[in-house]
Amino acid sequence: MRRRDAVSALGVVAWAGALVAGCGWTGQPPRHGVDLYVRHCASCHGIAGKGDGPAAEALTPRPSDLTRSTAGLAELMRVIDGRRTVRAHGSAEMPVWGWVFEGVIEDDGRRERNVLHNVAVLAEYVLHLRAQAARQPSAH
Repeated sequence: MRRRDAVSALGVVAWAGALVAGCGWTGQPPRHGVDLYVRHCASCHGIAGKGDGPAAEALTPRPSDLTRSTAGLAELMRVIDGRRTVRAHGSAEMPVWGWVFEGVIEDDGRRERNVLHNVAVLAEYVLHLRAQAARQPSAH
């Protein structure tokens, strides 16, 4: 019986490994993150995240250049979510996206999970923009 359990466990591990290998990183951000960024962030931060969106000129202070951010994923999530005060974020010139997402996501018992998912994919997309900018040759 033990041998059979070990073979079954090994089969599950092999299946999970094949599944993960089949879902490997393609170097592209999740489509959902791109869509959220374009809808909610690009008007201020610009398509490339450089703080040069069409609404940027009218804002004081100007939107930050996200490609120069040194924040990690967790810090970016806190800033984007905004429902908890982040000293470095200063006052709330930027919308508190956690509350915005709470208001538009249906309460199916998983609202908070879905809000955090949106915040996470936005933060991951910002990291993607930063990495993409780092690969660009300098304009000097």
